[in-house]
Amino acid sequence: MSNQYTELLKNRRSIYGLGKNVSLSNDNIVSLVKEAVKESPSSFNSQTSRVVVLFNESHDKLWDIVEAALRKEVPADAFEATANKLASFR
Repeated sequence: MSNQYTELLKNRRSIYGLGKNVSLSNDNIVSLVKEAVKESPSSFNSQTSRVVVLFNESHDKLWDIVEAALRKEVPADAFEATANKLASFR
């Protein structure tokens, strides 16, 4: 493989700006996620992937827990970048 191709693979990123305003019901979202996980390839067709789908307050609570845990790990002077990244997931 060429070095250029390898570098392109290393730098590949897919970033999607997702929001909380969706037109589908929670049941439809869960159904789509289940189907996507079921149809996703896995090693030896083992289908070992699991997903947790959180809505509304549960979603926010998860990111509050993540932020609290990261505050203990990330130096205070570097936390602003981490907080900005977390905000993009909230």
